[in-house]
This record gives sequence, C-alpha cells and structure tokens, in this order.
Amino acid sequence: MKIKSIRRMLLLSINGAILLLMLVTGGSTFYSTHHELDELFDAQLAQYARLVRHLLLEGPKEAINQEPVIEIPRIIEDGIERTSAQERHPEGHKYENKIAVQVWNTSGQLLLRSANAGTHPLQPMESGYHVVEFGGFEWIGFSLFAEDLNVWIFTAQREDVRGELSFHVTLDVLVPLSFALIPIFILVWLAVYWGTNPIRALSAKLADSDPANFTPLDMELPRELQPFQNAVNTLLAELKEYVIKEKRFIADASHELRTPLSILQLHTENLSQATSTAEIIEARAAIQRSTKRLSHLVFQLMEMQKLEHLNQLHKKSISLLDVISDAMAQIQSCNLDNVNWDIKINKNTLILAEPALFQCVMRNLLDNSAKYAPQGSVVSVEIEELTDVYKLSVTNQIVADTTPDLVRLGERFFRHTAHQDIEGSGLGLSIVAKIVELHRMNLNYQLLDGKLFIAKLLILKSGL
Repeated sequence: MKIKSIRRMLLLSINGAILLLMLVTGGSTFYSTHHELDELFDAQLAQYARLVRHLLLEGPKEAINQEPVIEIPRIIEDGIERTSAQERHPEGHKYENKIAVQVWNTSGQLLLRSANAGTHPLQPMESGYHVVEFGGFEWIGFSLFAEDLNVWIFTAQREDVRGELSFHVTLDVLVPLSFALIPIFILVWLAVYWGTNPIRALSAKLADSDPANFTPLDMELPRELQPFQNAVNTLLAELKEYVIKEKRFIADASHELRTPLSILQLHTENLSQATSTAEIIEARAAIQRSTKRLSHLVFQLMEMQKLEHLNQLHKKSISLLDVISDAMAQIQSCNLDNVNWDIKINKNTLILAEPALFQCVMRNLLDNSAKYAPQGSVVSVEIEELTDVYKLSVTNQIVADTTPDLVRLGERFFRHTAHQDIEGSGLGLSIVAKIVELHRMNLNYQLLDGKLFIAKLLILKSGL
C-alpha cells in the first residue's frame, strides 16, 4: 500500500486500533458477562426448585392435591430505562413475569404453578436443564424430581433476561470509554504531531540548504532518523566528489586540448598559405599528426572519465597470456617493432579481473615499455607465483640521461621533459593506476642500477 502521508497513516491506524480494541473489549465483556449470568441464573433455577420442594414437603399434605396459582404482579413494560430504585414497585418487580414455576405429579396432574407458567408442562420430565420455547420466547428451565413427594418441579427463566442484563453490563463498561474517545483522539493527534516534528525539521533543513555547498547535515535527530541523515550525508559527499571530478575533468580537458587545437589551427593556416607542393605535403602531414594526437588525447580523457565513475567490476577468470596477446595486437606496429619481446607467461596462468579494463592496463604498460626503451633492446614480461597472487613484472631498458621520476609516475598529464618528442598525453599510467585501484591490486615502479625500469603488478589468482 502506498503511503501518501505518514501523519495521516499514524492517526488512522492508531485511532482505528483504539476503536477495534473497544469493539473487542465490548464483545469480550458481553460474552464473559453472559457466561457468568448463565451460571448464576442456572444455579438460581436449581435453588428455586429445591426451595419449592422444601416448601411442599413442609406444607400440609392436602395442599399437594390442589392447584394453587402463584400470583404475579401486572407491571407493564413501557421500554423506558429507569434506575434500579425506580424499578422497585410496591407490588413487586417487572422481571417476576420472566420467571415461571410448575409442580406436576407423576400422574400428569398440575399441582402448583405461577400465573405466567400456563397449564401445560414447561419442559420434559427429565432431570437437568432444558431449553424450551414457550409463549413466543425462549426459556431456560430446570427439572427436579422429588422422590419423597413423587412430583416433578419445573423452574424456568426467559433467556432474553440474560441477554438484556449482559447488554446493559457491556454498555456500562463502554459508555465511559466512549466519552474518553475524544480526549484520547486529541492526545493521539498531539503525540503524532509532536513525534513527526523532527521529520518536518529535517525537511525544512534540506529545503534551506544550498545545492552548490554540499554541507553535510548535523542535526539532533531521533534514533530512527539517524540512518536517513547518514544516507543524505553520504549522498552529499558522493555528489560533491562527483562534481569535483567533473570540474577537474573539464579543467584538464580544456587545458590539454588547448595546445593541440592551437597547433592544429597553426598547421591549417600554414596549409592555406602554402605556395609549393612540399609545403602542402609538410603541412598536411603535420595536420595528420596533430589530429591523431588530438584523437588519442580525447579517447584517453573519455576513458579516464568513465573510470572515475565506475564503482563495480564484473571480474571473471581469464588467461593472462591471452590478455597480453590482445594488448600487443593494439600497440602500433612502429612501437611494437622498436624492441625485442621476451614473454615468459604460461598459457595456463589464470587471473581474476575485468577483461577489457585489465587489457587496457597491459596495453599501456607494454606500449610505454616499447616507446621509451632504446631501439633494439629487450622488453621482458615474466611472472612469479606467490601464495594468493601472481607478481607480474614488465622490464625495459631506459635511454641514457632520461631517468624516470618514480614519484610522479601516474600523475595526470605528467611527462618527462626528455620525452616531449615522443607521442603521448601523460594519461596512460593515470588510467593504469585507476584500473589497478578498482581491482584492489598493487602496482609499483622500480629503477634497477639506473638502467632497467621495472613495473611490478600483484594480480589476484583466479578462483580466490
């Protein structure tokens, strides 16, 4: 069920529960009262029968053969509710008409009866209680056989007396409660209004907050609302981080694209002003190089932007050798042929990684080794198996007087001054660092004897 208003839902549910409890209380009271009255009146009927037997036993014997009638006062029931004192008339009580007595001998002769009992047997001549229809009403009767007098004594009471008394007792319980409903409803409304005050305060705080500020909420809230405040603060922190990344991306993109665009514009102007075939060919080649570099830069910027907002990886078991082969297939042939490759990876070496992203890692590491190594040197790729991980090493020689800055490797757009003539944007290792971070791997760079550059990567084994 869709809840449109918490306050309305609480008011309706609580008040509805109170009304339901009142109804249940009324039904329970009526049932228990009726049960107790049944027991009380059943006992009275038995007691009346024994009292009549005792009176017959103590009275003159000749009276047993007569048919005296016990008179009942004629008090008209007008349906008006009166107090107990008002119902006490000098001649008796109106409920006397709802109690009947008969005495029959075993020969079927009526010996004694109340005026309202009639001249036919009220109930069967069988000891115990009976429910009978008489005079258009249901009666609860008790039959007692007096062996010493050889007579049957019947006492009976109209069943509606019990229902009426049970109803009045239940009404006496519910009426005071009914008068208390209005103050109860008011108290419930006040409690709900007071209880939802923190929600309104939180809503007002959120409405007044500056969307560009991302200031976390710091309010004294009930325990139930603390998770909500924590969730809002987490969302604000994530939004702030997202906006910072977007701003950084825009700043980086605008800064890095400015130079190649200016160069491209310059070469375009040179092409338009060229007067010879040689100048045209040179300007066109320069435009192609600038366009290629610009395209590569935009591609890497897009890759970096995607990685910034990637939170979940779909890892699976893959062959490390297949990943390296696919990565080398994407390296430019001029770089690939610049060095000799020594790949020492077993075909059965399986790792756990996201295939496309890890291929990007290997492509950048291998491409860098090929680009920055001296021509004709060897780039070796080998692996060492540890307990839970593989240690992958990519090693290449470095050109003299171009010692890499290990501290700044992986920094966005950082390129060594000696490498400015080599094609690149300075984003490759930044992308590698981000992918490695997402995979929870470990990557570090080492310089051995000032001649060998080694990239060491710890990779999680497949199946762990």
